[in-house]
Amino acid sequence: MQGLDSLAPRLAEYKAAGCEFAKWRSPLEIDVSAGQPSDLIIQANMRDLARYALICQAEGLVPIVEPDISLKGDHDLETAVRVNVKVQSELFKAMLDHGVYMEGAVLKSNIVNPGKACKTKYTVDEIAVANLAVFRRCLPTAIVTANFLSGGQSLEDASARLNAINKHKTAKDPWNLSFSWSAALQMPLFQLCKGKDGLQLEAMSELYLKELAIASAAARGEHVPGAGEGDHAIA
Repeated sequence: MQGLDSLAPRLAEYKAAGCEFAKWRSPLEIDVSAGQPSDLIIQANMRDLARYALICQAEGLVPIVEPDISLKGDHDLETAVRVNVKVQSELFKAMLDHGVYMEGAVLKSNIVNPGKACKTKYTVDEIAVANLAVFRRCLPTAIVTANFLSGGQSLEDASARLNAINKHKTAKDPWNLSFSWSAALQMPLFQLCKGKDGLQLEAMSELYLKELAIASAAARGEHVPGAGEGDHAIA
């Protein structure tokens, strides 16, 4: 709560400095045996996100709301769908209850995936269908854009999954579905510098442009992934 208590004056300061967007991340984990995330945890986190969004809009900033369900765990894809629907439904209800202007908010969410330790195989198309099922059940059409985080996925897997999601979209899916990736784009750049003296700026710039081209194509459903990319394979 302390972050919310002083949020308004800080946002006013950021707005005066030229800031237009703000982001609040609420990380959650699925642990079926422990009953997590509990109803209380979901409600508390999503209500905080809603309050943050309302304060942002009151100060003239666009709120990016980020419910982030970790890849950690052994849960299957069906469980991931159920929990994501529950979390996002609670978020959007809280936003409406608090009077958030939905058209003026941006969703940044995890790609719905089975847990990393899940022993069931899933194809990239099955994962794509699961993601659209979540949005069709709870994402308001007033939220015009949803931008996926990478959340520990490689660029290859994240782009293959985003691409498949966009390929499976139909006329009943009005949202712009795109990416908001950091680690998936940055880690390959860091690897270029590993064991070398200094930043490899020219090589990093060249690779970064290639990565952005892949991500952009995936956001349009025009990426051509390699064989097996985006599938959930048994480790």
